[in-house]
This record gives sequence, C-alpha cells and structure tokens, in this order.
Amino acid sequence: MPSEIQIQAKAFQTVYNEMPQTRGLIFHVPNGGSRNVLEGMQLKASGVIAGVPDIIFLWMGKAYGFEFKTDIGSVSPIQVKIHKVWELQGIPVHVIREPETFINIIKSIVYQKPIAILIPN
Repeated sequence: MPSEIQIQAKAFQTVYNEMPQTRGLIFHVPNGGSRNVLEGMQLKASGVIAGVPDIIFLWMGKAYGFEFKTDIGSVSPIQVKIHKVWELQGIPVHVIREPETFINIIKSIVYQKPIAILIPN
C-alpha cells in the first residue's frame, strides 16, 4: 500500500506535468514532520498552522484544500476542525486516497466539467 506522501507526490507530479497552467497555483504546505523544539516554535510563530490541508489549489479567485490519506488513514481532530473552518468560508476541502481522484477533481475545476466521484461500497 502506498504511503500518504507517495499518493500525494504521484498526484501532484501528474497535475504538474499534464496541466502546466496550474503551476504556481497548486502547492504543498509542509506542516507535518518532526522538528526540534526551537524549530517548531519558530515555525509556529511564523505562521505554521496544524491541520491545514496538504495541498492548496488557487484557481480563478477560489481556493481548494486537499488532504491526502492512505486507505486506512484517518483525518485527525485538528484537521477536522480546520476543514470545518475552511468550509464555513466557502473553501472546499477534499480527502484524497488515490491520485486519480485528485487529478479528476483538478481537471473538473480547471476545465469546469462536473465530475462523478464513485464512493466504494
């Protein structure tokens, strides 16, 4: 089973390579990882916020958030809280478990075509 970072990297690289018009508008926010106490304090003081989605996409004046998880990964309580805050501002947050879903959502936004997301049984 691929890791979250493998899912995210494959999804991002595909969009980056196939949709150059999104470059500079789609990016990763590196909030995770382990850091020493001083570095953690500096990052927090400079604006790192726990729970912010992994990838942000800006398109035509709108923002979209994408949280990457494995098939068995779960959204943390702080992520749930931040996602609700974003959604109250009209910013959708998608939980992505496979690259194809991310790619299809980005294509639907850029090309303004509705998508059908199949929900597994």
